[in-house]
Amino acid sequence: MATLKTVPIRYKFIAEHKKQHIKYAVPAIYSLWEGFVKTCLSIYVKHLSNLNINRSDISINILTHYLDTFCKFGNPRTNFDSKVKIVEDLDILFVDVIELTPDIPTESNVNFKVLNGLLKRFCITMVDDKYQSGLNRLLLFRNKISHGENAIKVEENDVSGFIKLIEDIMWDVLINIQDCEKRGTYKRV
Repeated sequence: MATLKTVPIRYKFIAEHKKQHIKYAVPAIYSLWEGFVKTCLSIYVKHLSNLNINRSDISINILTHYLDTFCKFGNPRTNFDSKVKIVEDLDILFVDVIELTPDIPTESNVNFKVLNGLLKRFCITMVDDKYQSGLNRLLLFRNKISHGENAIKVEENDVSGFIKLIEDIMWDVLINIQDCEKRGTYKRV
């Protein structure tokens, strides 16, 4: 992210190029953010799998994530064959030791609500509400820019603010993961 801030200065961009760089830095910042969330939680999930936790000992949230990953609980099952399929999947999945997959359901946009939903799913302390408006603003900018809307104006201070926001929230997520792992919140109470 430091590179995103310093490239226009280091290479002495002309005004027009600097303006373009600032605008398209927003989707890059978001991309780094979503990649961080996916990678961080995938590493944590692999760590939990390596602990060889018994199904009866793992938290109900993580067990639900495990089952939902395979059974897709959100999909409607209106005919009998689809109901049979889910029962077959459940029968296979109910083993003593749970092996979690590193698939992280980001729902295509890691906004504040999605982030806290993911953290809750893995029994990690959710991040503070102070990040909500900034993170949602980043997503608003990113989505408008990524979908070709030219009406949005991005200033240098927007980019700096988004970078600071993401750096701060990344630290909080990392600290929360480490703390929850130490406290064993992944275990069933």
